Amino acid sequence: MTLRRREEGSSVNRRRRLAVGAVTLTGIAALVFGAGPVVGDMLNGQPSPEASGPVATVVATQAQSASSGSGLAGASGKKTKVVYKNKPAILDSRISTEPVVTEEGKGSFVGLKCPKYFKAVAGGVLSQYINLVVSSSSPNNPVTEDFTPNTWWLAVTNINVDGMGGSLSWRGVVSCMKPLKLQQG
Repeated sequence: MTLRRREEGSSVNRRRRLAVGAVTLTGIAALVFGAGPVVGDMLNGQPSPEASGPVATVVATQAQSASSGSGLAGASGKKTKVVYKNKPAILDSRISTEPVVTEEGKGSFVGLKCPKYFKAVAGGVLSQYINLVVSSSSPNNPVTEDFTPNTWWLAVTNINVDGMGGSLSWRGVVSCMKPLKLQQG
Protein backbone atom coordinates (compact mmCIF):
# COMPACT_ATOMS: atom_id res chain seq x y z
CA MET A 1 0.00 0.00 0.00
CA THR A 2 1.50 3.24 -1.09
CA LEU A 3 0.56 6.62 0.29
CA ARG A 4 0.35 9.56 -2.02
CA ARG A 5 2.09 12.67 -0.98
CA ARG A 6 0.16 15.85 -1.25
CA GLU A 7 1.67 18.51 -3.29
CA GLU A 8 2.09 21.88 -1.58
CA GLY A 9 0.19 23.69 -4.36
CA SER A 10 -2.94 21.56 -3.95
CA SER A 11 -3.62 22.73 -0.35
CA VAL A 12 -3.39 26.37 -1.45
CA ASN A 13 -5.86 25.69 -4.26
CA ARG A 14 -8.20 23.94 -1.83
CA ARG A 15 -8.17 26.94 0.54
CA ARG A 16 -8.90 29.29 -2.36
CA ARG A 17 -11.82 27.17 -3.50
CA LEU A 18 -13.22 27.08 0.04
CA ALA A 19 -12.88 30.87 0.41
CA VAL A 20 -14.57 31.53 -2.94
CA GLY A 21 -17.36 29.08 -2.05
CA ALA A 22 -17.92 30.70 1.36
CA VAL A 23 -18.10 34.19 -0.17
CA THR A 24 -20.51 32.97 -2.84
CA LEU A 25 -22.79 31.27 -0.28
CA THR A 26 -22.77 34.36 1.94
CA GLY A 27 -23.77 36.55 -1.02
CA ILE A 28 -26.57 34.22 -2.05
CA ALA A 29 -27.86 33.99 1.55
CA ALA A 30 -27.82 37.78 1.85
CA LEU A 31 -29.94 38.16 -1.30
CA VAL A 32 -32.34 35.37 -0.35
CA PHE A 33 -32.87 36.51 3.24
CA GLY A 34 -33.57 40.15 2.51
CA ALA A 35 -30.31 42.05 2.63
CA GLY A 36 -30.88 43.17 -0.94
CA PRO A 37 -34.03 44.96 -2.09
CA VAL A 38 -36.77 42.83 -3.57
CA VAL A 39 -39.11 44.58 -5.99
CA GLY A 40 -42.68 44.80 -4.75
CA ASP A 41 -42.27 43.40 -1.24
CA MET A 42 -42.63 46.84 0.46
CA LEU A 43 -40.43 45.60 3.30
CA ASN A 44 -37.23 47.33 2.25
CA GLY A 45 -38.73 50.75 1.55
CA GLN A 46 -37.88 53.66 3.78
CA PRO A 47 -40.88 55.44 5.31
CA SER A 48 -41.39 58.94 4.03
CA PRO A 49 -44.28 60.35 6.06
CA GLU A 50 -46.06 63.38 4.78
CA ALA A 51 -45.79 65.75 7.71
CA SER A 52 -49.04 67.18 8.89
CA GLY A 53 -49.92 69.03 12.03
CA PRO A 54 -53.23 69.05 13.85
CA VAL A 55 -56.21 69.01 11.48
CA ALA A 56 -59.72 70.41 11.85
CA THR A 57 -62.32 68.10 13.40
CA VAL A 58 -66.10 67.95 13.78
CA VAL A 59 -68.31 65.93 16.13
CA ALA A 60 -68.39 62.25 15.08
CA THR A 61 -71.54 60.13 14.97
CA GLN A 62 -71.79 56.98 17.04
CA ALA A 63 -71.36 54.82 13.90
CA GLN A 64 -68.20 56.69 12.88
CA SER A 65 -66.77 56.37 16.37
CA ALA A 66 -67.60 52.65 16.56
CA SER A 67 -66.13 51.80 13.16
CA SER A 68 -62.88 53.67 13.79
CA GLY A 69 -61.67 51.08 16.28
CA SER A 70 -60.88 53.69 18.93
CA GLY A 71 -62.45 51.52 21.64
CA LEU A 72 -64.87 54.19 22.89
CA ALA A 73 -67.97 53.54 20.80
CA GLY A 74 -70.36 55.08 23.31
CA ALA A 75 -69.28 58.59 22.40
CA SER A 76 -71.79 59.85 19.89
CA GLY A 77 -72.85 63.08 18.19
CA LYS A 78 -74.04 64.38 21.54
CA LYS A 79 -71.67 64.43 24.46
CA THR A 80 -71.94 61.43 26.77
CA LYS A 81 -71.79 61.98 30.53
CA VAL A 82 -70.09 59.41 32.71
CA VAL A 83 -69.85 59.63 36.49
CA TYR A 84 -66.23 59.26 37.61
CA LYS A 85 -65.33 59.64 41.30
CA ASN A 86 -68.53 61.57 42.02
CA LYS A 87 -67.78 63.99 39.17
CA PRO A 88 -69.50 63.84 35.81
CA ALA A 89 -67.00 63.23 33.02
CA ILE A 90 -67.87 64.23 29.47
CA LEU A 91 -66.82 62.04 26.54
CA ASP A 92 -66.77 63.59 23.07
CA SER A 93 -65.70 61.92 19.79
CA ARG A 94 -64.48 63.99 16.86
CA ILE A 95 -63.59 63.14 13.24
CA SER A 96 -61.31 64.93 10.79
CA THR A 97 -63.21 67.21 8.42
CA GLU A 98 -61.14 66.32 5.35
CA PRO A 99 -59.89 62.85 4.36
CA VAL A 100 -56.15 62.23 4.44
CA VAL A 101 -54.76 60.68 1.23
CA THR A 102 -51.81 58.31 1.60
CA GLU A 103 -49.85 57.14 -1.45
CA GLU A 104 -49.06 53.46 -1.97
CA GLY A 105 -45.88 52.41 -0.19
CA LYS A 106 -45.78 55.57 1.91
CA GLY A 107 -47.09 56.75 5.23
CA SER A 108 -48.78 59.87 6.56
CA PHE A 109 -49.75 61.15 9.97
CA VAL A 110 -52.09 63.72 11.44
CA GLY A 111 -52.84 65.15 14.85
CA LEU A 112 -56.46 65.38 15.97
CA LYS A 113 -56.95 68.16 18.49
CA CYS A 114 -59.57 68.00 21.21
CA PRO A 115 -61.64 71.05 22.21
CA LYS A 116 -60.45 73.33 25.02
CA TYR A 117 -60.30 71.63 28.46
CA PHE A 118 -60.66 68.14 26.89
CA LYS A 119 -57.91 65.49 26.86
CA ALA A 120 -57.36 62.96 24.07
CA VAL A 121 -57.86 59.42 25.43
CA ALA A 122 -58.21 57.21 22.32
CA GLY A 123 -58.13 57.38 18.54
CA GLY A 124 -58.61 55.34 15.40
CA VAL A 125 -58.95 55.39 11.63
CA LEU A 126 -62.14 55.29 9.59
CA SER A 127 -61.59 53.81 6.12
CA GLN A 128 -63.10 51.31 3.72
CA TYR A 129 -59.72 49.85 2.63
CA ILE A 130 -57.73 46.93 4.02
CA ASN A 131 -54.45 48.25 2.62
CA LEU A 132 -54.09 50.87 5.37
CA VAL A 133 -52.15 49.89 8.50
CA VAL A 134 -52.24 52.06 11.63
CA SER A 135 -48.58 52.16 12.64
CA SER A 136 -49.01 54.57 15.56
CA SER A 137 -51.97 55.79 17.59
CA SER A 138 -51.07 57.76 20.71
CA PRO A 139 -50.83 61.21 22.29
CA ASN A 140 -47.13 61.26 21.29
CA ASN A 141 -46.06 62.98 18.07
CA PRO A 142 -44.67 60.19 15.81
CA VAL A 143 -41.74 62.34 14.64
CA THR A 144 -40.70 64.38 17.69
CA GLU A 145 -42.12 61.92 20.27
CA ASP A 146 -43.42 64.91 22.27
CA PHE A 147 -46.32 64.16 24.65
CA THR A 148 -49.38 66.24 23.71
CA PRO A 149 -52.29 65.52 26.09
CA ASN A 150 -55.00 67.26 24.04
CA THR A 151 -53.85 66.00 20.60
CA TRP A 152 -54.12 62.40 19.39
CA TRP A 153 -51.64 61.44 16.65
CA LEU A 154 -52.43 58.79 14.03
CA ALA A 155 -49.78 57.41 11.66
CA VAL A 156 -50.99 55.26 8.75
CA THR A 157 -49.00 53.28 6.16
CA ASN A 158 -50.47 52.29 2.79
CA ILE A 159 -49.35 48.76 1.92
CA ASN A 160 -50.60 46.81 -1.09
CA VAL A 161 -52.15 43.70 0.49
CA ASP A 162 -54.83 42.84 -2.05
CA GLY A 163 -53.05 43.86 -5.27
CA MET A 164 -55.38 46.83 -5.78
CA GLY A 165 -52.75 49.51 -5.09
CA GLY A 166 -52.92 53.26 -5.43
CA SER A 167 -53.50 56.25 -3.19
CA LEU A 168 -56.11 55.66 -0.48
CA SER A 169 -58.02 58.04 1.78
CA TRP A 170 -58.89 57.77 5.46
CA ARG A 171 -60.26 59.93 8.25
CA GLY A 172 -59.01 60.10 11.80
CA VAL A 173 -61.27 59.82 14.86
CA VAL A 174 -60.36 60.95 18.39
CA SER A 175 -62.20 60.44 21.68
CA CYS A 176 -61.85 63.33 24.11
CA MET A 177 -62.73 63.47 27.80
CA LYS A 178 -63.02 66.11 30.52
CA PRO A 179 -62.33 66.62 33.38
CA LEU A 180 -59.26 64.42 33.21
CA LYS A 181 -55.65 64.80 34.29
CA LEU A 182 -53.02 62.95 32.27
CA GLN A 183 -49.49 62.57 33.57
CA GLN A 184 -46.41 61.81 31.59
CA GLY A 185 -44.25 58.82 32.51
